Amino acid sequence: METEISEIFSSIQGEGPYLGVKQIFVRFGRCNMHCGYCDELEKMKEGNFAVYSMDRVLTAIDDFEKEKGSHHSVALTGGEPLFYTPFVAGLLSRLKEKGTTTYLETNGTLPGQLKEVIRWCDIIAMDLKPPSSTGDRDFTREHEEFLKIALEKEVFVKVVVTPKTVLSEIRDCIRIVKNVNAKLPFIFQPLSGPFGIDTDSLKLVENQFFAEAQKELLDVRVIPQMHKIWGVR
Repeated sequence: METEISEIFSSIQGEGPYLGVKQIFVRFGRCNMHCGYCDELEKMKEGNFAVYSMDRVLTAIDDFEKEKGSHHSVALTGGEPLFYTPFVAGLLSRLKEKGTTTYLETNGTLPGQLKEVIRWCDIIAMDLKPPSSTGDRDFTREHEEFLKIALEKEVFVKVVVTPKTVLSEIRDCIRIVKNVNAKLPFIFQPLSGPFGIDTDSLKLVENQFFAEAQKELLDVRVIPQMHKIWGVR
């Protein structure tokens, strides 16, 4: 079995509640979305990823573990890992056989595919995608179905906020989480870059979105996209 991989590397997690832990990242080539703020669009272009066998991926993971020391987990990221469900199912099952903690980073739009792999997932980092932020279509129905399935395991949700993000769509994101489990960590990510946090995005969170989320949810946080600020992958 083979798949499309843009890179495999050891680094520090730069988003969400696991900010700062050391992980091995397996970055899959393509995605079913093309968010306007995505920092991986260049890597998802044809020619910027390679075809890997299962053994090659597992060997690369083992090599990083030996070279860099112990890692918290292996993060499957992208692109969109669930765009490659048959391969991901095989990879996750092999990792669990070895006792590895598995961390799935996903855009949360492919609930049917999640059902096929969730048994081998430990942690699910799920994005919610307001169309005003991404420039893509609305995925509200898919997000809610996805989150209901993800509840089988540890899951948290992240929402990237750009200067174009609108309150009505943030309310939709809040409603999705409230309808499923109001205790889940709900993380605002103001758009960030190598020069810091976008001030207009941060103001939207501070002045409107955070208070709105706190009305309905029990664990609301603001965690910037620190990997962009740190300049790490």
